[in-house]
Amino acid sequence: MVKQIKTFSISRLTVGSTSDFHSKVNELIVKATPSALYIVDQAALYAEACALLASIVNRSTTFVATSEMKAEDKRRDNLVGVVSNVVRAHKTNPIAAKQAYAIRLDADLAPYKGIGGDEYSKQTAEVKGMLAVLALEANVAAVKALGLEDEVAELAKANTAFETAFLSKAGEASTRLAQTDVSSDQAVGTANELYGQIITIVNAYAIVSTSDVIEKFIDDVNGLVTLYASIAGSSTSGGSGPDSGGGGGEEERPGEL
Repeated sequence: MVKQIKTFSISRLTVGSTSDFHSKVNELIVKATPSALYIVDQAALYAEACALLASIVNRSTTFVATSEMKAEDKRRDNLVGVVSNVVRAHKTNPIAAKQAYAIRLDADLAPYKGIGGDEYSKQTAEVKGMLAVLALEANVAAVKALGLEDEVAELAKANTAFETAFLSKAGEASTRLAQTDVSSDQAVGTANELYGQIITIVNAYAIVSTSDVIEKFIDDVNGLVTLYASIAGSSTSGGSGPDSGGGGGEEERPGEL
């Protein structure tokens, strides 16, 4: 009896299960070798499709740099608050010289009140403006007199650190563009179509020019088909290619074996 790879309702698998199935089939192809299965061209495309589908299933939804951004933003918010509060406190200082410094600084820093609640990038620019004001020759002595040199220096570091984290997040986002530009349905459809082509070719050679390698491959794939058909909640049947329609339902939960 001629061996044939069975078909099953692959479109009923979730995207994750579909990716897992194709990855395992691809491993069997590598083991048998594409040339022995007469699918050299198709195997290369299939491997690429499997890799793309796997990357979509495993794509990150969070950014590594986000936590660092939040930490540095909180740090600079606190430092802005300390500087502002100290300046305001000294406006009633009985020591005339410090009071004068505080009144001057408070007026110069007025445009930057409440910047802690502003959008990230806007606040970055505002902190730079605030630091520029504090670095004016007329204000350097005031910063020193009110004991704010350390806070101002740390504010500059925190703002720079935030910018670095922000750019790092932008870099992370750019590396994900290839994934986000491809829909799950599109990736699943491509992998399913190539799998169908491969199965059709292997089944054909199993009829006209079979070999131990082809028959072993068919047995191994049929083992996978039996397992994944159960997950999909479908039955298997002999045929020339799988049901490759649809994109795999994200909301369907895999069945228990």
